[in-house]
Amino acid sequence: MSFPSSSVSNSRVTFVLRCATEFGQRVRVIGNDSRLGGWDPRRGVELTTSTGAWPSWRVSVDLPAGHKVEYKYVVLQSNPSALAGDTLVVGSPDGPGMKAPTPIAGGGAEGSGSGSSAGILSPESVDGTMQWELFEENRTLTTRSGQMIVNDGEFGKWNDKEEGRVKCFLTTDEGFGDSIESLVIVLYRLPIISKRDHTTGAWDFKWDDDALYLTSTGLRKGLEQLKVAPLWVGILNSDEEVPMRERDGVADRLLEEFNCVPVFIPHDTLKQFYEGFCKGVLWPLFHMVSTATDHTQHTTRFDDRLWRVYMNVNRMFRDKVVEVYDGDRQLIWVHDYHLMLLPQALRSRLSGVKIGFFLHIPWPSSEVYRVLPWRNELLKGMLSATLLGFHLFDYARHFLSACVRLLNLEHEANRGSLGLEYDGRHVMLRVSHIGVDPERFSEGLNESSLADRVAEFKQRFADCMVLGAVDDLDLIKGISLKLLGFQRYLDTAPNMRGKVVLVQVAIPKAARVKESVRNEIRELVAAINDKHGDGSGRRPVWYLEESISFESRLALYSIMDALVLTPIRDGLNLIPYEYIVSTSEGKGQLVLSEFTGCSRALSSAVRVNPWDIEELRGVLDMVVQKALSKAPEVELKRRADKSYVSAHSSQQWAQSFLHDLKEASEPARAVVKVGPLAGLPGVLTYDEFTLLNRSSVLRAYKAAKRRLFLFDYDGTLTSITEQSSQMAHAWARPNESVVANLDTLSKDPLNDVYIMSGRKTEVLEAGLNNSPAIGIAAEHGFYFRKKNSTEWNKLLEDADLSWMELALRIMLMYTDRTDGSYVEQKKAGLVWHYLDADREFGSWQAKEMRDHLESLLSPFSVQVVSGYGWLQVRMSAMNKGVTVETILRDMPEAPDFVLCCGDDRTDEDMFAYLDTHLDPSVKQFTCTVGVKPSHARYYLHSSNEVGALLETLVTGAYPRGGRSRHGGSMSLADMVADDEPSPPPPPPQSNNGPRPAANSSGQKRRGLASSLSGL
Repeated sequence: MSFPSSSVSNSRVTFVLRCATEFGQRVRVIGNDSRLGGWDPRRGVELTTSTGAWPSWRVSVDLPAGHKVEYKYVVLQSNPSALAGDTLVVGSPDGPGMKAPTPIAGGGAEGSGSGSSAGILSPESVDGTMQWELFEENRTLTTRSGQMIVNDGEFGKWNDKEEGRVKCFLTTDEGFGDSIESLVIVLYRLPIISKRDHTTGAWDFKWDDDALYLTSTGLRKGLEQLKVAPLWVGILNSDEEVPMRERDGVADRLLEEFNCVPVFIPHDTLKQFYEGFCKGVLWPLFHMVSTATDHTQHTTRFDDRLWRVYMNVNRMFRDKVVEVYDGDRQLIWVHDYHLMLLPQALRSRLSGVKIGFFLHIPWPSSEVYRVLPWRNELLKGMLSATLLGFHLFDYARHFLSACVRLLNLEHEANRGSLGLEYDGRHVMLRVSHIGVDPERFSEGLNESSLADRVAEFKQRFADCMVLGAVDDLDLIKGISLKLLGFQRYLDTAPNMRGKVVLVQVAIPKAARVKESVRNEIRELVAAINDKHGDGSGRRPVWYLEESISFESRLALYSIMDALVLTPIRDGLNLIPYEYIVSTSEGKGQLVLSEFTGCSRALSSAVRVNPWDIEELRGVLDMVVQKALSKAPEVELKRRADKSYVSAHSSQQWAQSFLHDLKEASEPARAVVKVGPLAGLPGVLTYDEFTLLNRSSVLRAYKAAKRRLFLFDYDGTLTSITEQSSQMAHAWARPNESVVANLDTLSKDPLNDVYIMSGRKTEVLEAGLNNSPAIGIAAEHGFYFRKKNSTEWNKLLEDADLSWMELALRIMLMYTDRTDGSYVEQKKAGLVWHYLDADREFGSWQAKEMRDHLESLLSPFSVQVVSGYGWLQVRMSAMNKGVTVETILRDMPEAPDFVLCCGDDRTDEDMFAYLDTHLDPSVKQFTCTVGVKPSHARYYLHSSNEVGALLETLVTGAYPRGGRSRHGGSMSLADMVADDEPSPPPPPPQSNNGPRPAANSSGQKRRGLASSLSGL
């Protein structure tokens, strides 16, 4: 795939400076480049600040990449008459004057000032006092392609050599062009406008600049800057279905002219998919406007048929992406809620591929989200991505909460990055809101055809204050609430009749227009116009229920004094961004609902609760009064917001997201199908991490002369699940079949069977029916009972346990504040259990407690470890690895067969020790229960499969005839014929796995397994 030729590369440089200005002072950056004024303060670039940010000033400037720029900062007194364009004033115009020293010359760089005098400027050359930075050297910067942030520290203090001064976020010259072969962008609809001439039957295609939430143009520009030509995959946006006979021709043309690959789906299926499930189920629920009753006032029911359609369409997209996927270095970027299952579907076919997924709508609170019958399937679908993107932290927080409460996944924050572990992989979360393409709007405003539209609007609304809005015709946009607030304002301000007008554009979307919503809006508009119209045809509300072109939007933005948006729940909403970069000087006020995401990003916006009609009325009155009085702060705020929007463009958003996706880790492993079910979708494993084959273990068992068995207790011999309660956990015991089989194995003189647990001695003895033949290591080995013995020994006789009192106090304090938690006191350790607490709160409390304990107990030789629903403090010298070392030392002869099974982090000490200390000739079967990163060589899915393994060994080695006593089902690995060769242990490899374990020959990587369902 060829890349487009690149144009001149630019660098987006954000200058940041701390300067404690006094009233009336402004800050400019001035340098040798023409974009920095060519050392002329009158043409320098002005920095901006705000009440909350001061004394920090910043500005973003586009500079040519690969150039050395010299510059300094200057503080100026406000004097609008002397310096054209100087309108940013902080505070009052009063303040002390300052004398400026002469700066160092720019040295004849590109774009410098007039001739040899470049950089030489006396204070008298500008009417008004100023202060240059006093140090002799100029500040310097070598620009690089992409985004740069330059933190120049304090005004007047040279810091060019300070570490971390310059940060580069993404560069095209060393970024994607030479390291990524291609990019596949998958979205529901291709960013293509398609029309068919009914006379000739010919298709006409062109780019849709408003696709993907108005960001298509900026996204394409950002990718061009990266020298990446993406392959677009999606359905064709057309009201007509492409006939079967024309599909190949249409597909070939779209690929050749636009690099687009269409997914052809029958229109009947698309209607059920889009209008039925996406807009009928997901859209209202994710915007938290779902109700318990439907339009007939019956209890809301979810249609399973629509869910099957949703799955089927995601499969169709998967098949098309797999068809066009062409290499290991290719990235896949999936967009929005229509394709939430696609990452998992792709993961089942393409091993190691890096998949990004960005959600463009809000994520609801976990209490709302959990009503979905398919809640877990959607979560798992998204969690199969490498990188997940959300517009706001609120949305990411709700998503993480759902993962904690529904899937019991723990999340972590590391160096500003959010992430969580799922299915043996690390999934990154990114919070970064999308932007607009400022260049598109600046170019559009300069089009000659726009002037006529602007003049038309100005004539229509002459002598009126114009409040405007552009919304979809949808319940969540809160248009009715806006009209009620405007009506209330007119009721209380009769003197403003004929002086204020509200222009409301409502864009109808076929899948979302409800007649009840439409009728309510129309009735309110009619009522307001009837009551407050002046009888001459001038009405206070102009209501346009139609789509609006880009040119018309620009014309409307140009004459609006304020934008008023009152959604009751919304995503980011880019209309305010469009307005800010399009409106003219002196305008640009924003009234935004506090329930829309952009209200937090745009600092000048007046946030309002749209449900509070009286508050909305007051805000509208304030906005009108500021516009009438031409308050200077309106322009100051507009400039600040315009600078922000320009710096956070859709290009920057796309480049930054793809940079994180490129840098993310996604281990690649060859997919290996297992057994007779290998052809079924969703049934797979990976090489180097094998589903344990019971027949292979039995063969090795029979051939061995000395055998060692090591079993964890909870979760391995007993069943502990996410539904287990406190009491179920406390009283969990192996079933009778498991205990009987352990007893049988332990009585063989060639066998040594040990149970390794953190439980107390009395619990383990009772759970194993006091069988003396079974060796037991309790409390992670602190108490040890050898086989054929009833005497308990301490491995550390003189252990210092004085720390327990302090640790107990801390645990009890957290227990008192965490309902459902309790402390288990052992003789040499403490465990805080929170399985019955609120999942999310319990996890937060456990993390807080861990930090607290590690800080206070640092003088002691203890270790704080955590697991599923618990946090434990134990002796650092005691763990299961140390206990295994003791058992091997005490055995009369070294074993030639070892079977070791465990399910949590404490068992990794066993796996790691055996992996690095056993002779390679030993038949070693280390096995983790559940699919997760592990030092183990094999895995089983559950404790039931561990029971089945014991049953296989006992019945195979000690035939008793009769029916198996174990009721567990077979695993896929056991469906392999008994005479099939046993898979060899994985050889040592390079250190590139998720959980490396050291050995004498280097590092050994353990693969991960995945059992996918639903796709």
